[in-house]
Amino acid sequence: MPTYLYRMILFAMVLVAIPVTTIGMISYQISSKDIEKKVKESNAQILLQNQMRIEQVLKNVEMGAVQYLNSPLVTDNLYNDLIQDDFQTITSLAKGLYNLHSLSAVADTHLINLDHNWMIGNLGFTSTQEYSDIEQLKDYAKNPKNLFWLADENGIRMVVKLPIIAPSTSPKALLIIEMSKTELEKGLAQTKQLGDIYVLNQAHIPFLSNGGASFNTEALLAPLKAEKEVNGYFEGKATAVNYRVSSNNWTYVSVVSIDQVTMESKKIALVTINVCLIVFIVISAAAFYGSRRMYSPIRRLFQTIEQFGGETAEPRRKDEFAYIEDRFNALFRTRKQFQQQLQGQMGQMKEFILLKLFMGQVTESEFAFKVDAYGFAEKGRPLGVIALQIDSLQDTRYMESDKELLLFAIQNIVSELLPADRLLGSLLLDQSQVSLLTGDAGDPQELQRSFHQAAEEIKAKVHELLQLKVSIGISRVFTRYTDATNAHAEALEALKRRIRLGSDIIIHYDDIESVPENSNHLAASLNYLEDYFINALKTGDATATFEHFDQYIASIMDRDIRFNDFQFVMVELITEIHGHVQQQGGTLESLIETKSVLQTFMKLNTVQEITLWFKTDLLPPALAFFKGRADSQYINLAHQMVEMIHNGYEQDISLESCAAQLKYHPVYVSRVFKKEIGVTFIDYLTNYRVNMAKKWLKETDMKISEIAERLNYTNSTGFIRTFRKLTGMTPGQFRDS
Repeated sequence: MPTYLYRMILFAMVLVAIPVTTIGMISYQISSKDIEKKVKESNAQILLQNQMRIEQVLKNVEMGAVQYLNSPLVTDNLYNDLIQDDFQTITSLAKGLYNLHSLSAVADTHLINLDHNWMIGNLGFTSTQEYSDIEQLKDYAKNPKNLFWLADENGIRMVVKLPIIAPSTSPKALLIIEMSKTELEKGLAQTKQLGDIYVLNQAHIPFLSNGGASFNTEALLAPLKAEKEVNGYFEGKATAVNYRVSSNNWTYVSVVSIDQVTMESKKIALVTINVCLIVFIVISAAAFYGSRRMYSPIRRLFQTIEQFGGETAEPRRKDEFAYIEDRFNALFRTRKQFQQQLQGQMGQMKEFILLKLFMGQVTESEFAFKVDAYGFAEKGRPLGVIALQIDSLQDTRYMESDKELLLFAIQNIVSELLPADRLLGSLLLDQSQVSLLTGDAGDPQELQRSFHQAAEEIKAKVHELLQLKVSIGISRVFTRYTDATNAHAEALEALKRRIRLGSDIIIHYDDIESVPENSNHLAASLNYLEDYFINALKTGDATATFEHFDQYIASIMDRDIRFNDFQFVMVELITEIHGHVQQQGGTLESLIETKSVLQTFMKLNTVQEITLWFKTDLLPPALAFFKGRADSQYINLAHQMVEMIHNGYEQDISLESCAAQLKYHPVYVSRVFKKEIGVTFIDYLTNYRVNMAKKWLKETDMKISEIAERLNYTNSTGFIRTFRKLTGMTPGQFRDS
């Protein structure tokens, strides 16, 4: 159905039917509104340009002031008690202030030390009391901001409170920069053809204008205050106003007369009437014939799109152009969405393919098929893998929880630092940042040098930006894509040699010396040190525990071992500690609040990280656990030994027999007994036997030899000697007393 053809004919007939006068009036109204709109848009644009121009001047002053205040000369001397004799320092500070005068619109500067009562300005080095308004300085200090602008009848100035790092109502110093009102007004548009421009402060008091224009406060201030938006437009009775509010609450206002704008549109009225008469005659004569001829190409285009569009009902509800527009819009939207999705997923897909390559999950033919799609190197080009790991976060400003974020930052540094023709891809893999590199050099040694240079650039940039020490392992050169798995393992293996070579280094796999397998004998040779360490840990002795642990680590490091062997020994030590904690009714995971101790341990990549983790995360809670258990066991163990003495004093009882019965080492039970009872085991046993002898001497007629034999003395002489030593008299004298 030729909908658009009928509309064309109808439109032509309507134009003919409409009275010329009506067309003229409508045209006049449209043109007037259009001119007003253009003037409004033009004024808004000019206002924006003036705002940007002035704010750029202010921003330049702010940047110059901050740069001056952050200079070493200012930071080193600003807070000192300067006197007139400090001529060189004062001259240097004044020179910096003088340089600020080179900035646009800067009229005067003052550097004021409030603590030491000195000021440097255009008048030289003077006392703070010579400032024009001392009370004004107090008001500046109370301002909650450290850097702010003030504009009032006294002028335009920027105030910086120092130190600038943290807000304070008691600053030590002030930097005041006075601005030239005349120079700033020169930056405003000078032409009044499109109205006047004003700049109002926070209190809506105008302090700048173009050409000294007079601001109509009564007519404009009230509606301007009522506006809530930061920029906008409103009309008064005779004026049209554009306004913009800046970040420092200054209001930029453009005012233009509505009569002046509409005056130009009246000239269009006569032209509009004449044009309408011509259109009336032409359209009336050619409407039907011309419409049919004009519709022919539209009909052919519509039929073609309808044929491929697959929709039949839609054209009946819309005209041909609307239908064509919808089809094109749908096509463009689909194309744009597809491009955005493809672009957004390209990087992820490249990392995914690279991950599969390093994991050995991609065949040579499959990866070669994806070379062009994902931008990898051409088949046969020499390749290499570098793996980067953070050595340690100890003595840095970062915490262990920041490690993943730091690796992500390093990933971005590598992506931006290395050119695309050298960096084929990079990703984060198991606490490491891994990159696949290529080069144009045909000589493998030359290519290795280029890889080493790239590693040095990365290492230096990471240290510069993040202040981190990292180590980088470099694999051997290879040409087959599927060899990337082995190359990744080689780079990681090179990093493990930090146990011997130290941290903050770059290691090539080719430079690794073979190390004999000695892990089977390592643990056995450290058994005695491990026993000392475990015994100290079980007793809760923190000093001895850390001392034996340091000796244990030092003994391991004295041997020429690999990092894997070191990990194996430390895992055995963790297992040993875990077993003793379980014997005492606890779990190692609950002590250090983690789901898996071994998973946490395996994330550590250096000897320093492992040692620090033991000392800060594992041993302190384990020591507290064992000490708590030991304190509760001491009393029980001592009481058991006292009970053994009371029950077996007539027998051949000894410290060793009690320790064997209680299944503890004699040294341990001796220390526990002395700590809880206050005397040694032998002294307590001897005193108890003498007390029993006293009782028998007073209450029975037993002979002294019988008492000595019953108390398990080999002869009476030894009993009498012991009795006299403790009581000061012989058994016979004690009985007769």
